[in-house]
Amino acid sequence: MSILRNQTDRLTEVWLKNVFVFLLFFTVLLLFISCTGKNLKLQGELRKLPEVPYYGSGFYVTASKIDKDDLEEIRKDLKNELSTRVPKDRLERWKEISNLNGSEGIYILFQIVPETRVLPEFLNFEFSFNDKPAEKNWNYYVQTFTARIRNSRFSALPAYGIFAYPYYTAPPGVYPSGSILYDSDVTAETEHIYRFLVRFQKENLNPNSRGKNFFQVITPAKSILRFEY
Repeated sequence: MSILRNQTDRLTEVWLKNVFVFLLFFTVLLLFISCTGKNLKLQGELRKLPEVPYYGSGFYVTASKIDKDDLEEIRKDLKNELSTRVPKDRLERWKEISNLNGSEGIYILFQIVPETRVLPEFLNFEFSFNDKPAEKNWNYYVQTFTARIRNSRFSALPAYGIFAYPYYTAPPGVYPSGSILYDSDVTAETEHIYRFLVRFQKENLNPNSRGKNFFQVITPAKSILRFEY
């Protein structure tokens, strides 16, 4: 009886593990589909653009659709940017940012990530959607830090002077009385991100369900970045 119960418990445990793995995979798949569905596809290559001296050879650009849920975090970033600039009409701009709710038109977030911070003259972009100019755009700057920590190695036997003792593999159950040598190395990478929240009128959207829509960016050097919406 106990053997049968143990087998049933094992089968139940295996079944629950399989269900958990499936649900986890399904959730990740849904997140991947939702994220990729918002990203716009860039046509062409960036390496051939004359803007490479402005932004560095490793710069890249992205564009994505923005809905009501995305605007909550973007409003915070816009307000943080506004507080650092302190323009004369800051109160009016603050109210305008607070009133953004996503229903005013089509919102697209364009961002460029150069290798370093760049001059304001290199950020004068022009935006259009299906050859119609943008109704309004807001720009702001964010900075991200990524830290990597590489840590420790174990020395089974201590080393003295110039020559070290040879390393012997300890048998199972036997723990060598060696020393632990820590060799920590921390590296940090910084990303400078310039973002532009661009709004277009809903009438700019192609009424034909089979027709394509295009988001276009003209750079300061008059290069054209074209995204498929």
